[in-house]
Amino acid sequence: MPFTPKFIISCCLALLAVAVTAASASAAVYKYEKDGVWHFTDDPAQVPASQLDNASEASPAVHGKTRNLSEQLITALRPANDIETAAMATVAVRTSFGYGSGFFVTGDGYILTNRHVIRLNPTTGTKDDPKAASTVKTLERFQAKLDREVQRLEQACSDLDAFRQYIDGQPESSTRDFNEKRYREGLQRFRRWEKSVNEQRQKLDSERSRFETSLVQQRLDASLAGLNRNFTVYLADNTPLYAYVVEISDQYDLALLKVDGYTTPFIRSSPPFASAQGDPVYAIGNPVNLRNSVASGVVSGFEGPFVKTNAQIYPGNSGGPLVTTQGRVIGINTFKKLTHKFEGLGFAISISVALDAFDDI
Repeated sequence: MPFTPKFIISCCLALLAVAVTAASASAAVYKYEKDGVWHFTDDPAQVPASQLDNASEASPAVHGKTRNLSEQLITALRPANDIETAAMATVAVRTSFGYGSGFFVTGDGYILTNRHVIRLNPTTGTKDDPKAASTVKTLERFQAKLDREVQRLEQACSDLDAFRQYIDGQPESSTRDFNEKRYREGLQRFRRWEKSVNEQRQKLDSERSRFETSLVQQRLDASLAGLNRNFTVYLADNTPLYAYVVEISDQYDLALLKVDGYTTPFIRSSPPFASAQGDPVYAIGNPVNLRNSVASGVVSGFEGPFVKTNAQIYPGNSGGPLVTTQGRVIGINTFKKLTHKFEGLGFAISISVALDAFDDI
């Protein structure tokens, strides 16, 4: 039976569809890092050459299947107790200005952390920066001193002009010669003085310009940090993942991030009121970039939306979980209140407050 042109075209189209489907199914997903943020692409031309060899090794999903990070972390870390299991679900959050902590609160990639971990104060300026305020006062004092010096210099110039007019009105005599000598000496002193004042003015202008440039850069950095919505988070086994901001609380120092394409370990919650003063608790986080550190303490009390504890909370612990001996989270480590002559207490936002703050979890 002869093949008709219509039959041949249909066969070609079918073969082309199969080829396209096969190519799509086998296409690699490339992951690469740029400016501290992880990106995913199916175009290897977009990947920096230095990262191309390893770029496709950690794609978040293969043929529509999510990657199970729980199994990966259990195999790598083998947690021996409930606290280590909770630490396994804690992450380090990398931003443009350092590291903080966070933790998975659901099995599909939602991460709780503090708002200040991912965002600098957008009103950063002289009011919030004692050093900047001190610099402003110093510049103001030098400006006032320079203004007084300029006034005296202007008066000296006026006196010299008056003296010059007086000399010009004198007849030739030894007295006039003496006054001419005094005028020349006075003019030399005036010019040295004027040069010194100009140098001080230039120095003050330079210092003010440098300070203002620094302040503008500081505000720019804060604004950029406030606008940044993409971050790199590191798992307990140091695997980097791309995360993005889902929501930021206006009322509390809380933020919700998410990673897509993974099944994640997560920490179950326990109502803070189920704990009592003296109950053991553990603060998990990344103080001074020491990954997955645990500090023990007790529940010291409750204050508004906060759980108070004497467990050590250092910079880098912010956003990490405060957990019970059963590994249940009761709060998000937020800050330490320093007091005179002793260490002070740590404050963690109640997990109940955090869960109520976001509709997605």
